[in-house]
Amino acid sequence: MKNGNVCKFSPTRSSDLICVNFIKESENEQAGGVTAKHHALHLVASGEGTLEKSGAEIALARGTLFFVREGERFAVRGDGALVYYYISFFGRRAEELIARFGLEAAGGVFSDCEGLLPFWEECQGTAEAGNIDILCESVLLYSLARLRPVRSEVESAVSKVVAIMQDRFTEHNLTLPAIAKEIGYDPKYLSSLFKKKKGVSFTQLLRELRLRHAVFLMEQGVASVKNIALLSGFADALYFSKVFSLSMGTSPKAYIAALQEGAV
Repeated sequence: MKNGNVCKFSPTRSSDLICVNFIKESENEQAGGVTAKHHALHLVASGEGTLEKSGAEIALARGTLFFVREGERFAVRGDGALVYYYISFFGRRAEELIARFGLEAAGGVFSDCEGLLPFWEECQGTAEAGNIDILCESVLLYSLARLRPVRSEVESAVSKVVAIMQDRFTEHNLTLPAIAKEIGYDPKYLSSLFKKKKGVSFTQLLRELRLRHAVFLMEQGVASVKNIALLSGFADALYFSKVFSLSMGTSPKAYIAALQEGAV
């Protein structure tokens, strides 16, 4: 008999890799179709079912590991015995990990991962307020480490770009042409390849990395908009304020004030 879903949430907010929750799903709450709020890695514990995404239906069984990207529409349907776990995550390091381990290859579905279940089950069962952030990240990284990193030239090139972005996004003069020259690729080809594989342009992802870092700095108590802009890779504080407002729906000053008042 099912005991209902077990939902455990991580309170950690400021990190390169943020694991939002660790859920044991047994009530088929995703059967009607949902849009992923964050990236999510799922592992089927028992029963059988189907994953529907990108116009395809993929069979699920015990030991199936599958990935869903943030913003992706999908549905998980199964028999009455279908139980699966999932960890939702995001952060600056997330994109690098997705590319490095090919989580979007082969439809994002990996079979024969039953060996991961004991660790997932133990960590989910022992997770509590004092350790869930560490357990979530440990389960995610351990599971990825058990997958074979992607070795193709295409994925390797994109992975290199993402890794450089992760390391140097605070540099004001970081550009795709400069990176292309550094790793030996034609800039136009690399730009097209990056957009095709990541679904967003280099500029869009770079801006997202910088904005997330800006929020991180605000959460750490930095209150000068000019300093936050410079430390996040924006050479112009006015431009930073504009893109921050468009992305967050509020100005940097208002967001900082809300943080100081505990309203965020």
